[in-house]
Amino acid sequence: MNRATVERVAVVLYGLVDWLVIMAPSLAVKLAADRGGLGDSRGLDLVIASLVVAVPHAIVAATRLRYEETAARSRLDVWIAAVDALVVLALATTLLIVTVLALFAEEHAALANRGFPIVALWIGLQLVAVALAEVTGRAVFRWLEPDAPPAGRRGAGGGDGVRPEPPSDRDARQPARGA
Repeated sequence: MNRATVERVAVVLYGLVDWLVIMAPSLAVKLAADRGGLGDSRGLDLVIASLVVAVPHAIVAATRLRYEETAARSRLDVWIAAVDALVVLALATTLLIVTVLALFAEEHAALANRGFPIVALWIGLQLVAVALAEVTGRAVFRWLEPDAPPAGRRGAGGGDGVRPEPPSDRDARQPARGA
């Protein structure tokens, strides 16, 4: 396989891992409901709710990774930011739900008794987790690659598939023209 094919496969695998990280908590609840004897339909609403969040975010995450690979000077910087975003996503998707249900059990019960569906709470917490992961991934990438063009503006090396050349030592020693 050539380098371009490996990069494409890596981006797709990253999107699949991102999707799985978002889906894991709902699949765990569904499996626990099935094994606990609650029937086949219990927990399916949470799986569907997670799908609503996971599919678009997997596409966004893979697109962001592909853009960052074309805009960055260092491939390592791209993957550091991507792994950081996945770690935040994995922690947030599970810990936010556990925290809200454990620390705010009475409030949650009151909301559920008034007809507020757990699915809305679930989607809201998943969206917060996705937002935290995106902010983290983009901030780490910006920190590691401050010269990369923002995603909205595709300047030199930003979307044409050509990586910008890093400045050489000779360029650093020469004074700027007109200075």
